[in-house]
Amino acid sequence: MTLFNYMIRDFFKYVLGTIVLCIFLFVMFDFIHKTTKYFAVYKPETSDVIQFYLFQIPAQIVQGIPIASLLASVICMVLMSRTNEITAMRAAGMSPLHIGAPIAAGGMILSLLSIGIGEFIVPIASKQMRYVQDVLIEKKAPSELQDGTRWMRRDDNLYHFDDYDPLTRTMTNVNIVHMGLNFRPKQSIEAQYAKYQEQTGNWQLENIRVRHFNPNGTVAFSEERETQLAMIPIGPKKLTKERRKPSELGLFELSDLVDKGRASGIDVSSYEVDMHIKLAFHFAAFVVCLIGLKFGYRSERTVETARGILMAVGIGVSYWFLLSSGKAFGKRGTLPPFVAAWMANVIIFSIGAFEIWRTRKTSQ
Repeated sequence: MTLFNYMIRDFFKYVLGTIVLCIFLFVMFDFIHKTTKYFAVYKPETSDVIQFYLFQIPAQIVQGIPIASLLASVICMVLMSRTNEITAMRAAGMSPLHIGAPIAAGGMILSLLSIGIGEFIVPIASKQMRYVQDVLIEKKAPSELQDGTRWMRRDDNLYHFDDYDPLTRTMTNVNIVHMGLNFRPKQSIEAQYAKYQEQTGNWQLENIRVRHFNPNGTVAFSEERETQLAMIPIGPKKLTKERRKPSELGLFELSDLVDKGRASGIDVSSYEVDMHIKLAFHFAAFVVCLIGLKFGYRSERTVETARGILMAVGIGVSYWFLLSSGKAFGKRGTLPPFVAAWMANVIIFSIGAFEIWRTRKTSQ
C-alpha cells in the first residue's frame, strides 16, 4: 500500500502541474488574441474580464484532464525506469501489471473527477460565463426566446404561442389543439394570454375561446371562458434562449434536449452525437493513461525520456483528431452517434493494449 500511495502521489503531482500549465497557456493566449480585436471593440470592465476567465476554469480543467493523465502516466513510468525503481520492483517479484495498477487507478479517478466537474460544475460556470460575455461585455439583452419553442407537440396535443415575456412570465396568443384519429382536431383552445403559476407549475389562460370539433373535422360548437388552467409542457427556464454550446451542457440537459426534439419532430442526431461525445470524453483519462504502462516492461537502458514524452504527445494529438473526426462523421450522418463518439476511445485503448503486449513480448 505504501508503494501504491507513492506512485499515485507522483502521478497526481504531474497531473496537477500539467492542468495548471494548460489553464495558464489557455488564458494567456486567449487573452492576447482577444485583446487585439474583441476586447478592443467592446471595452469591458476589468472585473468582467476576470469573471469571464474564472468561469472558464472548470471547463478547461475537464479539457486538460486527459492530456494530463497521458503525460503523467508516461513521465511516472519513464522516470521510475531511469532511476532503476521499476527494476527493483520486478526483482522483488512484482509483475508489470501490479506496478502499473496505481497509474490505472489514477486514470479512473481522473475520469470520475471529470464526470463530477463536467456534470455538476461546468454547466453552471458556463452559464455564468456566457452571461458575462453576452450581457456584461457585449451588452446583449438579458434573455431571449429559445429557438424551436413556439411550436411543441406532446402525445396527441399541439401547442403554439406567438411571443413570451420573461419578466412577467406571460405567453401571448396561445393555441392548444387536442388531436383525435387521423390527426383531426377534437378541441382547440385559443387564449390571448397564458401566465405561469409558480406554485402549481401550470399556465393560467386568459380571454379564452374553445372550439369543439365533429369527427369529420368540422366545428361542432364554440364557447368563451375568462380563465382556465392548462398544463403546457414547458416552463420559463426552457423558454429562455440557451447561450451555452452543447459541450457546455450536462448529460441530463443534452438528454432532455434530445427527448424534447424528438417529441417536436426535430432532427436531434447532432445533439445525440454531442451527448455521446461528452460521455466518451470523460473516460478518455483512463484510456490514455494505459499508454504509460508499457514502460513497466522496459529496463532503464532502453527507455528514452524524450521519445516517451513525444510519443505521449503524438497519441494525445491522435486522440483529439479521432474524436473530432468521429464528431464530424456523426453529425453528417455517416456514422451512428454511439460509434462516432466512442471510436477514439476504442482505437486508443486498442493501441495501448497492443503496445503493452508487444513490449511485454520483446522484454521477455
